Amino acid sequence: MNSNQMKLLLICILSVSFFSFGQDNLVHLNLKKGEVFDILFLATIDGSQETFKEYRQTAFPVASEMGFSPLPGFKIRETIQGNYEPTSLILAKWKNLASREKFLDEIEARVPNFHDMRKKIWSIFNLTFYELPEDYAIQLDREKVIVATACFKKERTKADFTEFLTRWKKAVKNTNGTLKMELVNGKSPEGYVYNPDYMAITQWETKEDFNAFQKENLKMDVGFLKNVNQFTLTD
Repeated sequence: MNSNQMKLLLICILSVSFFSFGQDNLVHLNLKKGEVFDILFLATIDGSQETFKEYRQTAFPVASEMGFSPLPGFKIRETIQGNYEPTSLILAKWKNLASREKFLDEIEARVPNFHDMRKKIWSIFNLTFYELPEDYAIQLDREKVIVATACFKKERTKADFTEFLTRWKKAVKNTNGTLKMELVNGKSPEGYVYNPDYMAITQWETKEDFNAFQKENLKMDVGFLKNVNQFTLTD
């Protein structure tokens, strides 16, 4: 990533995610049942600063009016699994599913060049959103190893997939990892489809602990999975 891309990514994270934390490096995500949680994977196009400025001035006010709230985001340090390589993970929430869907239905009328601007700013812009079935109070520590994992299963493999997730989560626990959040039943808007069957945010105490997990993970039978994307996150 060159200097201009890095500058634009920083502006994006500052604007979308209120990217400021205390010196303890702790990130707090407080989410309520019925809210909608957005996960966006992005890669920024070099030289798109002016377009992003317009996007921020036109699209953000509409989103805020309709119940959008930014949450802390992350740069992606490394792609661990898969050939999909976004450079940042942005998080946000909406007050409810109705407000999320209203934005999708009305944004083109309010901002006619909305999708064109996105294409000029990001080479990757993939979105999954989840209506939350319960409250979440999550704390992540940027000094530890934070990992996002997305699993896509093949058709007619429900039993195998369930067994895999059981073993996968056991391996997380056995290597000093913590399952911070797991998400299913997501939705993606047309044009931005990225809809894994299972999404998890996990945290390990040390790089050595995570490496131990990876050794266990690689032993698992994943022939019933269509794809796995896994990323380590940073500030």
